[in-house]
Amino acid sequence: MHFVLLAAVLVTPSLSACQSAPRVRPVKMGDVDTGTDSVEGVRRRLKGTWEVVSLNVYTADGQAHPAQAKGTLTYDEFGNMAIKGQILGGEQVEKANLDLSGRVTIDPGKHMLRFGGITADTPDQRRVDPKLDPNNVRYYEFDGELLKTTTKNAAGATTATITWKKVG
Repeated sequence: MHFVLLAAVLVTPSLSACQSAPRVRPVKMGDVDTGTDSVEGVRRRLKGTWEVVSLNVYTADGQAHPAQAKGTLTYDEFGNMAIKGQILGGEQVEKANLDLSGRVTIDPGKHMLRFGGITADTPDQRRVDPKLDPNNVRYYEFDGELLKTTTKNAAGATTATITWKKVG
């Protein structure tokens, strides 16, 4: 018993005497890629508020039909995007084209925005895996001061394109 106590007394000061030492060398990191086709470059271009300029809805045979719409797209510094809008005419448009919000992952190589953390209105919508649902993906293209977002169906056919103009 005395031996265990003596060993504990002798070891305890030596353990508490060890102090952390600074790293011998710094970890080398590269600069953040901020080119126009980088994630950071796209984030910087997206950040702000955009308004609908035009909306085209595509039929199953690929014919584009203009639809009257109004709405906004906002993107913040934390990667959150919200698309809120409404159809002003009689065109039938998938609700997700003008009503979707969540955190966005940017794939600059594919020009793709993938929504995660989707809030759903119904239990059926919550059962859909957002990674597999084509309604939760937007393909983007910048054209000068305009942003064009495209929605495709599961077969890869374009179902809608929205052109946006930055307002703030």
